[in-house]
Amino acid sequence: MPYLDVKFFDGQVDVKQPGAGYRAGTDAILLAASLDAKPGAHILELGCGTGVVMLLARHHLPDCRFTGLEKSADMLALSRDNTDHADNIEIVEGSIRRIPKDWHLQFDQVVANPPYFDNRRAVRMSGAKESAFVNKGLRLDDWIAAMLLALKPRGIGTLIYRADGLEKICSTLSGKAGRLRIQPIHSYADTSAKRIIVQFRKSVKSESALLPALIMHERGTDEKYAPVAEQILTGKGRLIL
Repeated sequence: MPYLDVKFFDGQVDVKQPGAGYRAGTDAILLAASLDAKPGAHILELGCGTGVVMLLARHHLPDCRFTGLEKSADMLALSRDNTDHADNIEIVEGSIRRIPKDWHLQFDQVVANPPYFDNRRAVRMSGAKESAFVNKGLRLDDWIAAMLLALKPRGIGTLIYRADGLEKICSTLSGKAGRLRIQPIHSYADTSAKRIIVQFRKSVKSESALLPALIMHERGTDEKYAPVAEQILTGKGRLIL
């Protein structure tokens, strides 16, 4: 499969991505930047694609262990190639439909960037990008159920999704997780949030919080990104929830 060599964090992280179709970018960086864990923690990514989230998270958390689950043969090959040099990353072939039994209740954290649409008719895009944006035979609540299944009690789950999916995420987690941290992500301060990062803790009832907005751009400046966003996107800052 043709691929492009994409560099992140001012060239510190090098990732091969598909030459055509979906390529991970800002959402992956923000998701990775939102993770925090103690040394030795074991973090699972569901649907890891090319492995970019784990590689970016590893930049911030070099002493953690990472496991990625991926079903696409093409993405599996790329993710294994991308992480071949990283002895704390393992890529496993499989689907969230069938989380291995020996993974149940085993992970300190689980992270996911689920496809943003459950219905192909809800969005217009090329066929090459469809698998990344549209669930096939799955729904958002299936992803959340898989996250909860793999997490240890009191383990932490983190996902990025469309902002208008917040009600569904909260409804799916109700009674199963608490201490939600909801991070709205706005293109500009005067526009509605397009993305949210939601972090939760399994089997707890602690109070939840809506965090201050992350503003990606400032109007009337020549800078591509706002200063805080620029720090995160270049690997110099974090987005701790």
